[in-house]
Amino acid sequence: MEKFVKVHVMHTGDVKYDRALAFKELDVIPPVNQRGEEYQELVPVSCYLIEHPNGRIVVDAGWHEDIRTQPKEHFGEDLNQFIEYRLPEGRSVREQLASKNITPQDIDAVVMTHQDEDHISGLQHLIGAKRFLVSEPEWRNCANFKEKWYKGISFEAFELESIPFGPYNLGKDLFGDGLIYLVFTPGHTDGHVSVLARVEKGWLLLVSDVGYAEKSWKELILPGNTVDEQQALESLQWVQYFSQRSDCVAAIANHDPSVRPVSY
Repeated sequence: MEKFVKVHVMHTGDVKYDRALAFKELDVIPPVNQRGEEYQELVPVSCYLIEHPNGRIVVDAGWHEDIRTQPKEHFGEDLNQFIEYRLPEGRSVREQLASKNITPQDIDAVVMTHQDEDHISGLQHLIGAKRFLVSEPEWRNCANFKEKWYKGISFEAFELESIPFGPYNLGKDLFGDGLIYLVFTPGHTDGHVSVLARVEKGWLLLVSDVGYAEKSWKELILPGNTVDEQQALESLQWVQYFSQRSDCVAAIANHDPSVRPVSY
């Protein structure tokens, strides 16, 4: 009998920013609202629950509940000027898991696609999970100021291995059974990974921030922030190629407003 996983898309609040942050059109990204409303994007901050035959996985952590009451203290003044954020009651990763009767202790692995603030802010809501995973090149290049969000968490920085997918055929077969691959897709950050999950109807590609919306890979528009433009382009080209495969159910970006909280 063929095995597969189930993936639940969760929106853990929203973020508003100048569209140049998502779609590269300027050399310097302006603070939110500086250029006027027509240049602003309001998008979801997504994370994912994956049910594998051998356990539950959470991908990324969304916003921490602290942003409801003390956002400047949580983010710091520099980041605070570039984004606006919202986290309605019931929408944090902790609250959404609790609504499914899942506690952090029920989570077998938390996977960080990369270490941008909107992906790691809510990490402490997941303390109690059995493992926290991040790619070795992503961990190696982590900014020191982000360490406050890792308090109480021990990360496993996994080495990249040969896999059948991705622009460089590097990543990790999470359970060694070909159902979940962490695919090395660098460029936006040094060790960025996307997640490829074998669902009932085919492959689901969780793009994370290789591109911020479907038009990113359809039109090959890089994110506004990259550490290596050539790698970012090669990763985006691979997403474009994979999204066109007949066995690809969907390729979904973390911040695409057209993506709804659904299950695959």
